[in-house]
Amino acid sequence: MTEETKSLLNLRSDFDQGVSVAMDPVNNTAIHRGGQGITTLNSYWLHQRCRVCSHTFRLGDEVHITEDGTVQHNSALLPCSYTHVTNLEFSEETSAFFTGLDKACPPPKDMPIVRLDAGHQLLAEPFAGFQRHTCVVCSHTLRQNDRVVICPCSPHQPLCKIAVHRDIVHGLNCLEAWNPGANGQLYCPVTSRKLYE
Repeated sequence: MTEETKSLLNLRSDFDQGVSVAMDPVNNTAIHRGGQGITTLNSYWLHQRCRVCSHTFRLGDEVHITEDGTVQHNSALLPCSYTHVTNLEFSEETSAFFTGLDKACPPPKDMPIVRLDAGHQLLAEPFAGFQRHTCVVCSHTLRQNDRVVICPCSPHQPLCKIAVHRDIVHGLNCLEAWNPGANGQLYCPVTSRKLYE
């Protein structure tokens, strides 16, 4: 590789870095290769998948930009983090907080909300070229401690393993986005077939 080619590659790299910072000026002005950032609506990696843990990048996710420009999560709640946490169980105070949150912003009547604990089958790591399970509305991957409705068309007797977020804490109001009316949704979010009345 000639010196001119190296110079052009470095110039291109600097240009790409400048574009990414310009697209996300509020929280990521200090991002550079090898730096830290926070995912915002303007982050070019929003909704992409982390190459290490294969989870999608959500709003507010802390990230690390590696020297080669790869973006990966930097959250203690994900396996690709630089920060290791051994206990992700909820304390009594945290459980009380969620109880209060449900009282302040109650879920739809008779709609069972499931918190995805470690080991839940919807949290299984991808294998054989498949991807992680995702919310059928927002398409973000399902993570430990996410709150979801499983089989929103028939949550009391699930016919499928499709999940929809109903997780106010994480800003994932997908159930309300899919079913905003008081009368209930008439079509399945997966097949678009009319539901039985």
